[in-house]
Amino acid sequence: MIRPNLYKCYICGQLNEERGGQLLPRRMEVYPRIEQVREAAVEGVYEMVAAAPSESGLHPDMVKFVRRLSEILTPLKGYEDDRGFVTRALKVRSQFKQELTDVFMGKRKLQEWYDSTRTSLGMRDDQMDKVIYDALEGLSSPEAVEMRMMFEDKLRGGVLGV
Repeated sequence: MIRPNLYKCYICGQLNEERGGQLLPRRMEVYPRIEQVREAAVEGVYEMVAAAPSESGLHPDMVKFVRRLSEILTPLKGYEDDRGFVTRALKVRSQFKQELTDVFMGKRKLQEWYDSTRTSLGMRDDQMDKVIYDALEGLSSPEAVEMRMMFEDKLRGGVLGV
C-alpha cells in the first residue's frame, strides 16, 4: 500500500485504487498498437509518481525532472515501428533515470554525469544546457529552481561549468 486506497503492483509497478472492493487502475488507456502498450508498460504511468511518495526518496519535482530529461535524451517519436531501436532506447532511458537518481541521491556528481552523457550523445555544451534548462521548466522545489537558475546563467554565459 502506497497510501490509503492506493496500491502498487509488485510485478509491473502499476498503481491501482480500491473501488467497490476491487483494485482498479487509476485511469484506463487504449493503445492502438502493441508497441505503445509495451512502452507504457516499461515506463509506467507517470501521473501516479506525483501522487505517491517517491521510492527513491527524491522530491516529486526531481522525479519529474529525471523522467522528463531521460525522455528528451532518448526520443522514440518516429521510431515506433523499429522494435529493436525502441527496446534499446528504453534501456538507455532507464539507465539515464538511474544515473540521474544517483546524482540527486548524492552517489554521483552532476558534472561527471553531464560530461559523460553529453559526450556519449555527441551534444555541444549549449545544447545539453538548453535540454536540462527546458526539462526543469515549471518545477518548484528549491533544488529544481536553483538548478534552473544555474543553467539559465550558464546559457547566458555567466557560469563556467555545471
